[in-house]
Amino acid sequence: MCKVQDAGISHNSFPYLASRMADFLLRSRSDSTVSKYFYSFKRWEKFIVSKGGCALPASPIHVALYLTDLLDSGSSDSVITSALYGIKWVHKTCDLQDPTDNAFVLNLVEAAKRFAVKSVKKKQPVTADMLKILCAKYSTSTDLLVIRDLCMILLSFCGFLRYDEISSLRCNDVQIFDSYFILKITKSKTDQYRKGNEVPISKGTTIACPLRMVQRYLELSKQTCSSNKYLFRPVFRSGHTCALIHKDKFLSYTRARECILGRLKEVAGDLDLGLHSMRAGGATEAANSGVNDRCWKRHGRWKSDRSKDGYVADSMECRLMVSRNLNL
Repeated sequence: MCKVQDAGISHNSFPYLASRMADFLLRSRSDSTVSKYFYSFKRWEKFIVSKGGCALPASPIHVALYLTDLLDSGSSDSVITSALYGIKWVHKTCDLQDPTDNAFVLNLVEAAKRFAVKSVKKKQPVTADMLKILCAKYSTSTDLLVIRDLCMILLSFCGFLRYDEISSLRCNDVQIFDSYFILKITKSKTDQYRKGNEVPISKGTTIACPLRMVQRYLELSKQTCSSNKYLFRPVFRSGHTCALIHKDKFLSYTRARECILGRLKEVAGDLDLGLHSMRAGGATEAANSGVNDRCWKRHGRWKSDRSKDGYVADSMECRLMVSRNLNL
């Protein structure tokens, strides 16, 4: 970062303003992106310092040799790309010449896309029938842990929610009406400027009705929609008592994955599932049911058609419609 003396004038407030400027510059990217870039740069720094070189400012040929080392060690395309953007970000933030604009560096990144590609195996989507069977199995349950898991599953499926979206929900982000409810999404991967999003979810007609499940969960957990605490928190057991912890702490990714996939395995058999299986399942169900394309794209908060289409597993009936309409 530039020094305060570089401003050309001296004033008592400048050290404070310089510190605040640094804070704001770091906020030009989301926290998760800054963290990713920072650790990518630290890995580069460790490599080049061990070779007797300088990490900042970096020499383009040194960066090219670093990427070559990553390729030789079998690193994936994403690791190579993260290294590139981590080095680029630090240099641009410090107003230094970007070494990643070099032709050697750019061509090595392209080489990584060809030779370091690992096959992507997408998780399979959850179906509505699975959720109906699961909810029917626990239709009379009063176990808070079970109902919390079912509520997270149904909201993820019906709202096309990513895990970070559902884990960030607070009680006052839920507005309940007679025939539907609204989820206020304050934190989203596609909402970098935190403008917020609202996802309306209709009342269902089956045992897997998301509205009834939310009401059931709120009643069992003794929460109200006026509370500012996280909606889904860890659960503790003590004797015959089962309740949410009092600390305002959201459920960790590891624990949520363990709980949710454990429930889904009860009805999904050998399907390869992940936390994204609910988002993909909801999108697939909507697309194959003929829901307006623009509406379900907006519902899932996708920015592009390419992104949303990657979530849909077209049914055989939908795929056969193409050849049926060829007038042969």
